[in-house]
Amino acid sequence: MNVVNRKWYRLLRLSLFSLLGSLLLWVVTATPSQSHWADLAVAEIRVAETQAQITLTFPTGLLASADDNQDKQLSPSEVAKHQTEIQRFLSDRIRLTDSQRQTSTLTVQPADTTTLPSNLQATAGTHSTLLLTYSWLRPIQGLKIYYDLFLPGIPTARCLATIFHQGQVQNAIFSPENQESALIQGSPWQLAASVPIAIAGAFLWGAMHALTPGHGKTIVGAYLVGSRATVQHALFLGLTTTIAHTTGIFALGLVALFASQFILPEQLYPWLSAISGLIVVGLGLNLFFSRMRGNQWFSRWSSRRSQKSAHHHLHGHADEHHLHSHAHEHHLHSHQHEHEADLAPHSHSQGGHTHSHLPPGADGTPVTWRNLLALGISGGLLPCPSALVLLLSAIALGRVGFGVVLVLAFSLGLAGVLTGLGLLLVCTKRLFEGLPVQTQLTKVLPALGALGIALLGAVITVRAVMQIGLVTT
Repeated sequence: MNVVNRKWYRLLRLSLFSLLGSLLLWVVTATPSQSHWADLAVAEIRVAETQAQITLTFPTGLLASADDNQDKQLSPSEVAKHQTEIQRFLSDRIRLTDSQRQTSTLTVQPADTTTLPSNLQATAGTHSTLLLTYSWLRPIQGLKIYYDLFLPGIPTARCLATIFHQGQVQNAIFSPENQESALIQGSPWQLAASVPIAIAGAFLWGAMHALTPGHGKTIVGAYLVGSRATVQHALFLGLTTTIAHTTGIFALGLVALFASQFILPEQLYPWLSAISGLIVVGLGLNLFFSRMRGNQWFSRWSSRRSQKSAHHHLHGHADEHHLHSHAHEHHLHSHQHEHEADLAPHSHSQGGHTHSHLPPGADGTPVTWRNLLALGISGGLLPCPSALVLLLSAIALGRVGFGVVLVLAFSLGLAGVLTGLGLLLVCTKRLFEGLPVQTQLTKVLPALGALGIALLGAVITVRAVMQIGLVTT
């Protein structure tokens, strides 16, 4: 590829990555128009045999009619004055029921303490705290909590609830889309016995997930079949693909584990997802450009463009020199003729040693660990949604550390199956020797795959931006 094409590639890549950087800066520096700490409510729920107490810190604007002096906080006298009104209002929006459908009695009184996190207590001038007591005549079983106390028109409003029951702690995040939560029953022994079952289930889930479409099995399989691959190559590719597929999930879990006291994981994840999506877009575009440079059709098109440009600016005898250059050996030409001869696409037909359209080693080129690493990362570049479900479920239960363990078990199952498939291809690749390697489809698949990665990264970014609230539908 000549100097003109290289300059064109640099200019196009610089423009795209400048746009990517601008989008990243906009996502990082933009302030959500709706999501704000003032939309947050926090509840501490303590469940006894026949009673449940909720210490609720909530935006006072939800009960603005009871705030007589309009100081954005409910005083004990204001609560006593409007107690009947407040009880009627809250009993309709916060309901506790059990499996026997017992009717509870609600009593509301002011609370001396706030349940806001320590990093928000300094700005708690817009919140009030109440003590809600629910009483039943008989012991409750199978408690369910229904929460619908949100500011109207605020889809990002949340209530963080911590539930204490029989020595166990359970967390729940209520939102306009998720208004119900059930109390997990079971003794500590039963919960401890369920840990190995959960880990084994996560391992099997990862193994089954590896058999679903994706995970770079096509491109990795093409490499293992079409090259002189060894058992070490198959093991390395399987592990690399798995690590690349779950690294982002582990990062989210570790951030949530060490920063959960200061940053809400549910609010942090959309920002991490947006940044991850932009990174995926950048990597996909980089792969696309690098693979397009090695595509014969695109190289011929670029060569014809360069020839037309050169013929337009040179005199008529330049065309004769160009045609003449193909009839003689290169060592007989001047420097100008050699440069013009490079415009022809002959270099792309000499075994593909300059631009390869297949994974490294599939066309006879030397196999390096660096090429294997790049291939494994590209195969598992997209974040794993199934592992994300495991982690977010554990975060919702307040067991972030256990969620990381489940993701680890999931990754081991995923790695085991991917590595096993790689070893199977290495051991049986002689069966594929009669199949064509350089088909038209395999020439364009790498570039199309890279473009697909970039498009999926754009989808991840757009969804994350919509979750943050920067863009609304």
